[in-house]
Amino acid sequence: MVYPACVKGTKSLSLIISFTAIIVGSDFALAGALDVKLMDSMVFLAAFLFGFRAGAAIGILSEAIWSFVSPWGVAGAIAPFLIAGELLFAAAGWAASRVWGTEVRQGSVKALFIGATMCICAFFWDFETNAATALLGYWPHLTVSELVLTEVAGAMFFLSHDVSDFLLGLFFIPAAIPLVIKAYRWRA
Repeated sequence: MVYPACVKGTKSLSLIISFTAIIVGSDFALAGALDVKLMDSMVFLAAFLFGFRAGAAIGILSEAIWSFVSPWGVAGAIAPFLIAGELLFAAAGWAASRVWGTEVRQGSVKALFIGATMCICAFFWDFETNAATALLGYWPHLTVSELVLTEVAGAMFFLSHDVSDFLLGLFFIPAAIPLVIKAYRWRA
């Protein structure tokens, strides 16, 4: 963790609220850009800098809010799967900070690995949510062919989500790390 003092008590709550507000606000701002959202990157970033618990709390709260106030409608029964999928990004952010440390420069190999990690997490998030969609849609008689058909039908969305998360991981996260560290050191 970069600055553990900022994730204790009321400061922990302010961290979660701040990140969640940025995520939900940016999701509305980017609603027209299909599958391009800052949520995954911000959850990864929060876990990278402040630990898994902070990242998980931010991911759960942000995805829960977005699942019910999205301009595309209420997520309904798929919401728990969307929320659980965000935990991939929290786990990846926490693990990445343990492996690489928190110093990441633009254009570095670490930045490339963060982009690749984000892309892999997006792939698994899409795979998991498409499988859940098939399960809910074809319940109680889901077949392997129906599962494969649902995954193939979602491939177009896979691509845009994976590419945008890769690019945000490559450029946005390395740029945001020193800014967030500075902001939370200044506040403490």
